[in-house]
Amino acid sequence: MKFAIEIGDTEKHRLEYNFNQLLGSLIIKVNERPIKKSVRLINEPVLEVHAFIVGDREKSSVRIEKERMPLLGGRNRIYVNDRLVRVFSGI
Repeated sequence: MKFAIEIGDTEKHRLEYNFNQLLGSLIIKVNERPIKKSVRLINEPVLEVHAFIVGDREKSSVRIEKERMPLLGGRNRIYVNDRLVRVFSGI
C-alpha cells in the first residue's frame, strides 16, 4: 500500500507511506526524508500504530493506524492532531 498526503496549514509537509505486505517492508517519509523503516517477515500484528511530530513552527501530531485484514490487504487511518484525516484501504 502506497499513499502520500500534505500536512499543515501554513507550514506544508509531504508525508509518504509505503508498505509492502509480501516483503514485510515499511517506509514512512516526511519531505522525502525517512523517519521510520522496518522489515517484518513473519507475525505481522493485527493493529500497528506509528506516531510522530511533523513541523518546526507549526507542529502537527501525526498518528497512522495500520490494521491488517485476515488474508491480504489492510486499512490505514491517518490522524492529524487527533482528527481523522483520511482512510486508505487496499493491498
